[in-house]
Amino acid sequence: MPDAPRFSVTIPAYNAAATVAETVRSVQAQTLTDWELVIVDDGSTDDTLRLAEELAAADARIRVISQENRGSGGAYNTAVREARSDLLVMLSADDLLMPEHLESLATLIAEHPDAAIFTVGGWYEYEDGTREIQTLHASWADPGGASMSELLSACFFGIGAVYRREVFDAVGGFREDIYAEDYLFWMLVMAHGYRHRYLDRPLAVHRRNEAQKSADAIRMREADSRAVREVVSTGLLSESEAESAMRVIRNLGRNIAIRRALGGLLGSSLSARLLDRAGALRRGSVRR
Repeated sequence: MPDAPRFSVTIPAYNAAATVAETVRSVQAQTLTDWELVIVDDGSTDDTLRLAEELAAADARIRVISQENRGSGGAYNTAVREARSDLLVMLSADDLLMPEHLESLATLIAEHPDAAIFTVGGWYEYEDGTREIQTLHASWADPGGASMSELLSACFFGIGAVYRREVFDAVGGFREDIYAEDYLFWMLVMAHGYRHRYLDRPLAVHRRNEAQKSADAIRMREADSRAVREVVSTGLLSESEAESAMRVIRNLGRNIAIRRALGGLLGSSLSARLLDRAGALRRGSVRR
């Protein structure tokens, strides 16, 4: 598009009054300044829309769109269709980008014109302020990025992920009838043959709290299982990838059963934290 910025950062925002300003400030703090920010207020009932409009009034690079509630998939779809850049950044209204995020991604993208999805390492930040650095799959530190089978085994850390507009068009955008719309989106993109590249630097922060949908560990895993089944049903996977997908579905079923059993004994919050911590230790993550 004429005069399009280098990046379009897209933020779906629903009842995010407590966090959206800090998230926007993390974008404004970028060392690369050639960006626009599209915030979609998804039918919030708090002050999200008012705060977003105040931020936009003070910075011409920010635009705000308001719509009836359609879920984060619907809000992302609206944001992408309103965005002007061909490089789209995915960011939730309660997450953060480190200052060098966009500049580092611009370099990565220039070095890998063959790829269409770009992700970075990052942190989980808990309500008590502690952070846990995440490397969700050891092979992702390879400059070659994740394979389809690796993505099936665990979704990559997608905070601040960048993708080319052509992949959005290829898969028809984000599904609005599924809870794990981002995971399904990535799998469909890679099933269509697009490549992923990974930058092994912690350049984004995912803030975890009881209110966000990713905190509902059982529901998220049920949604992941459905998303994997949806990809299998497309017929786009190779035989080995389809076998990997079925193993993932079985493993998710076992994980859900364990979480339900521990939740009954310890409570959902404590059991989820312990299981997440165990997973982090297996992956070599470190608390800071």
